Amino acid sequence: MLIATAACSGKSGEEATNTSSPVTSTAGMPATTGTASNAAEEKLPDLTAAQVVAAFAGKNFKCTTDEAYQTCSQGTTSVQVLLGKHPRPPVLSLQATGVGAEATTTLADFVPTALEVAHVNPRGQIADWLKGQHGKASAQTTAGNWTVLFSTEADSDQPGAILTLTDKLCTVDCGAE
Repeated sequence: MLIATAACSGKSGEEATNTSSPVTSTAGMPATTGTASNAAEEKLPDLTAAQVVAAFAGKNFKCTTDEAYQTCSQGTTSVQVLLGKHPRPPVLSLQATGVGAEATTTLADFVPTALEVAHVNPRGQIADWLKGQHGKASAQTTAGNWTVLFSTEADSDQPGAILTLTDKLCTVDCGAE
């Protein structure tokens, strides 16, 4: 599966997340801002990578370590979290295995809950944006302090859809070596 390298925040949780930042799309369609699903969204405090993994384990995901990432999976969905001592994970990769539109639909259904479990802000904007990417092979946007990349894999041993979030504020040890 595709894993992107990223940036992580060196700031405290209060400084690191700017929920007032609009989503800026580079996918050729307008980005969503202020929709009903995220208008009253509660800002959640940042979690460290270890706390994110513990939160998924608490939701009955099976978590294993692979090099620099902890992977938590349940059924056809999984989340990969870049490990480290950052205030929040520098990279989160949400994945759904399957073929084409089926995988994208599964991913779109998984994302709202996964982003809430991981305490990603602004999760509603990201989830709304992803819904607009159905039928596309890839797209990229920004939301708050996250760079968001959607992609699909068809010609691999594990086809599926992937949503990778990278923290734009990270300055040190921001990707797997």
